[in-house]
Amino acid sequence: MKRMIPVALCLALAACGGTRVVDLNDKDEVNAMQHVMELEYRDWTNTAEKMTNSMINSGALKSESKPVIAMGNIVNDTTQRFDTDILTKKIRTTLLNSGKAQIATNFSGTDTNSEKMRAQRGNDEYAQKTIAQKGTLVAPNMSLSGKMLQRNLKLESGWFSSVDTRVEYYLQLTLTDLKTGLSVWEDEQPIIKEGKDAPTW
Repeated sequence: MKRMIPVALCLALAACGGTRVVDLNDKDEVNAMQHVMELEYRDWTNTAEKMTNSMINSGALKSESKPVIAMGNIVNDTTQRFDTDILTKKIRTTLLNSGKAQIATNFSGTDTNSEKMRAQRGNDEYAQKTIAQKGTLVAPNMSLSGKMLQRNLKLESGWFSSVDTRVEYYLQLTLTDLKTGLSVWEDEQPIIKEGKDAPTW
């Protein structure tokens, strides 16, 4: 009987250390996710929502009858290596689904199928009436670009307390009118975290 106790204990510990899949449709489960010092799912979602609402509510998109936005460069100037498409994809999707703007995927280089299709002009293997003719592409009239910044601050609350770090992330976005070259909307959203094991350079 005594030999069975260590085995049962090991099994229980192994079960506790397993991988858990988070249901992102369950708000309580998402809120119960372990908070980390790096940027994670909630940061992307909340920041994208705030930025998109700010852009729409500003009235900047009303300056064009049919605003077509090309995604410019979003520079990642943080210690973390991540594809900024994680963020911009959420912004693009929200803008497109809102009906307030259109996204020029062929202009931003994310849609090579458009170029491949047009390269088939004159190819006898394709019915030419199904190939897009010249003069059908819609050029963007706005461009969205920005930068993600990171700033680390050491926090000390007393002689015997451990040193924590405040990590400040800033997402800065600019919407530019391509006809005039003027900025029609800008915003900055901070993401502030405090704790240990902060990502550093």
